[in-house]
Amino acid sequence: MNNDPVNQRLRELAWRRKLTAAELAQWRAAHPEAAGAAAAEAALSAALAALPDAPIPSNFTARVLQELERAARQPAARRRDWLWVWRVLVPRAALASVVVGASLFAYHRHQVAQRLAVGASIATVTGVESLPSPQILEDFDVIRRLDTTPPADRDLVAWLQ
Repeated sequence: MNNDPVNQRLRELAWRRKLTAAELAQWRAAHPEAAGAAAAEAALSAALAALPDAPIPSNFTARVLQELERAARQPAARRRDWLWVWRVLVPRAALASVVVGASLFAYHRHQVAQRLAVGASIATVTGVESLPSPQILEDFDVIRRLDTTPPADRDLVAWLQ
């Protein structure tokens, strides 16, 4: 209904003037389902035509010329966009870069300190010569199964009771 050229032409005519009876009949014949919409549109156009014209202010010409001058200066406002980038975004990006760089440097220093501590502990362990030999661990299961605690003294337990 909205893409029909006859409907669009009659609608535009209704906006400009009151439709004749033949035009209304043609509109209703083209779109019988929109008969109510056609009548409502015609009534709305008639109501808008009955409204008095708004008075034109005395400074209308000056306001139009002022608006034209403002529109002519509009490209200058686009130049300010680059200034905004340099004034706002570049310092923020620089600050973010400094924070990220300092964080990476601190993390690297932490890793180096941990590696030095691990190296020092390994050097300490390798320097000790009294460590048991690996052959002791061959019989570990047998040693573990041995009961190393002495049995309870039954005479002492009986005397304590």
